[in-house]
Amino acid sequence: MLGAGRPEVGDGGGKGESMIHPASQATRSTVSSDPYVFFMSYARTPLKGARSRKDPSDVALEQFHAQLCSDIMQLTDHDGEESPGFLDLSMDPGDDWESRLKQALATCRVFVPIYNSRYFKREWCGREWDAFARRQEEQLRTRPYTGNAIVPVLWVGHQHLTLPLSTAAKVQYAHPDLGKDYLQSGLYGLKQAGRHLKYRSSVWTLAQMIVKVAQQTSLEPCDVELFKDLRNVFEGE
Repeated sequence: MLGAGRPEVGDGGGKGESMIHPASQATRSTVSSDPYVFFMSYARTPLKGARSRKDPSDVALEQFHAQLCSDIMQLTDHDGEESPGFLDLSMDPGDDWESRLKQALATCRVFVPIYNSRYFKREWCGREWDAFARRQEEQLRTRPYTGNAIVPVLWVGHQHLTLPLSTAAKVQYAHPDLGKDYLQSGLYGLKQAGRHLKYRSSVWTLAQMIVKVAQQTSLEPCDVELFKDLRNVFEGE
């Protein structure tokens, strides 16, 4: 998702210079700051009329991001100088949000789209997906690639979603470790239903999955010039 000050939008390895390692095998790098472990792409709930406060679902998503980052800090030796997960809400007024967003997409290890009914209708969600897909395709051209570095999160139950066939429908989102309750309700549904233990265990499982994918896929950073003329890959689906 894009940062503040944008048009109405919605919106989010192997060894590089600073590899993330399981905490039990941590060996500190001399590099001053680690790349983002993940990039969170999501669709913000639009404000209507005089309502100026964030929608509760957006507040819940920020809380989820914070907990996911906390869990990943425990699972890796990420240096913590910046959050291990990119979320555009951290951008300050006046920041060049598009440059920062593209830089994060060019260096993060895992792309984490937050699936709800609005996600696939937002132009910049589709552009963020396009950017990360281009990066994965670029790596395929230069060396063997070990897997897909996209880890979707169900915010609502899968029955509420219509996935674009050429993109999201090809990416696995149902995982045995997350269980049927997660599949039927999504994280926000679990939270709203007061199923806090199941919600918390699902976040921990997702953190483990993201770290595992980051370590296994070995996705290398790319030049942001690769992201010229991004398109909404969901358009027309």
